[in-house]
Amino acid sequence: MNVTDTWTRRRLLQVGGISALGLPLSSPLRATGNAGSGRSRKQPPQPFQRYSDLLETIEKRGHQMRVLGYAPDHSPIVAVKAGGEKKPAIFISAGSHCTEHAGVAAAVELIDKLETKHQLYVIPSRDPIGLNGYGYALGLNLDKTPQFHSSEEAETLLRKQGEVLYDENGILLVLIGETGYANRGLYRRFKKGDPFLEPLKGRRIYFPSRYKNVEGTAPFQRAYTLIVTPDAEVLHLNRFHDTPWAPVEARCARRLMAEIQPGLTFDLHEHGGNFFWFSARHQRNDEDELLEQRMAREAIRAVAASGTRLAPEKYRPGGFFSKMERGVFMLDAKQRGEGLNMIDFAARKHGPGFTVETGMRGSSFQNRVKASMLTVQTAVRVFEEHHA
Repeated sequence: MNVTDTWTRRRLLQVGGISALGLPLSSPLRATGNAGSGRSRKQPPQPFQRYSDLLETIEKRGHQMRVLGYAPDHSPIVAVKAGGEKKPAIFISAGSHCTEHAGVAAAVELIDKLETKHQLYVIPSRDPIGLNGYGYALGLNLDKTPQFHSSEEAETLLRKQGEVLYDENGILLVLIGETGYANRGLYRRFKKGDPFLEPLKGRRIYFPSRYKNVEGTAPFQRAYTLIVTPDAEVLHLNRFHDTPWAPVEARCARRLMAEIQPGLTFDLHEHGGNFFWFSARHQRNDEDELLEQRMAREAIRAVAASGTRLAPEKYRPGGFFSKMERGVFMLDAKQRGEGLNMIDFAARKHGPGFTVETGMRGSSFQNRVKASMLTVQTAVRVFEEHHA
């Protein structure tokens, strides 16, 4: 499929004879529940229940979607062009971890609400399967999509349907078809090359969202996607932007970045805490370094002024982060040693960029979306002033 193809409902239904949800050709794409499709732009953003809701919302708002590639279930990974025609372009993405759903909603809202003369490109979700949920991910290798009411039910099904690869210390990992399924997060839980990972080399592992009382990320509502590398290291989708061997989601993003050469990149995430922070990157030249720092300072101060709780003064996300000021951290990807994430890659190849992290706990879904959007809007204002 040519990367310049645009998405239409008819085109989606033609892909492999199925829709993005695995529905037969005769099944129309329509929103489920009361979220997503058809909602007014004046209404506060709501979680998308399914990936089809996201696609229909963008379509109903009058935007053309360009298909960059297809996820393993044949769902289209789409980008939307908005903004003006001035260069350098701005690039926004979200949803590499679909348990972090406020970033996805913010990316969709910014297509219409980010006022800029610069070209704007948005990939609103880099993991369609994960957005559709854990039951959906399991259903790709079962006769039907299972429904769960408890973790115990899910674990019973995994043991019944799968080949158990690991079952210790509360962690269950099984193989169903060519895919791994776990009952909880596995990132950094196993050593590279552990023998039981052998059947999963080059394959995927899904585990369910588990947070309670977090709007947009209820238990089993989302699936977190992990990738097992050819040398049996368990990583996630946002670790392959510089890797020749890479999942399709990372390849789609970096191909688009190579084409548009963004001067500013955002990756919208969330974390399991109750406060806001974002990470910046050191730049290749003094001009970009000063611009990065100015955008960071103005963005974090705008977020603080909105009443959003910032990271505590003593907080530090990890050993490879250095604090710039409260709520802003500089990241040294070389110390992490897991491959470049999207913003690491942007800093190395293109220019300034930020990974935005809103806290899932203690704040409403709408406030999390607004904090993410405000960060982008403020940084873009500074970016435009710089390129005036």
